[in-house]
Amino acid sequence: MPITTASAATQTAKSSEVLAAQVSKISLKQAIQIASKKASGTLVSAEFDDDDDKAQGGVYEIELSTESQNYDIKVDANTGKIIATKTGNLDSGDVADFKIQKQARIHIMKGMSIAEKKTGGRALKIEFKNDRDYANYTSYYEVELLKSNQIIELKVNANTGEIFNSKVKK
Repeated sequence: MPITTASAATQTAKSSEVLAAQVSKISLKQAIQIASKKASGTLVSAEFDDDDDKAQGGVYEIELSTESQNYDIKVDANTGKIIATKTGNLDSGDVADFKIQKQARIHIMKGMSIAEKKTGGRALKIEFKNDRDYANYTSYYEVELLKSNQIIELKVNANTGEIFNSKVKK
């Protein structure tokens, strides 16, 4: 099957993300710890971004929330330094999601550990989701992990820890 321009661009983008993640000196968990010292709150999402113009080699974008405030913190993936902080108020939808996440039986860091243990990979992204995309799983964590030269995406049920819908990202 010939490689189209679109699929070649997708492969190049994936390759650059994989390469940047492989050489980053700071892990997602370390970046979360660094961000947590800057702002208090519940971790809502955290992800590696390989093409942020604020840091060569990538950044981790960490989102923490309280019942009314949201904190977006960027941590350099190579130095561990905080390079940007933004604060804002939560809207009503975010407040509702925050309350649901606080009731989840599986904490977001535990969800990350479950995914890492299952795949043997290193987490690059985790995000709490509260939607109806999956009939039996309304509250879950979407996790992306680096394993060798692949990025694996899976979902972890926020109430049971069950893994569902695992795939290799294209």
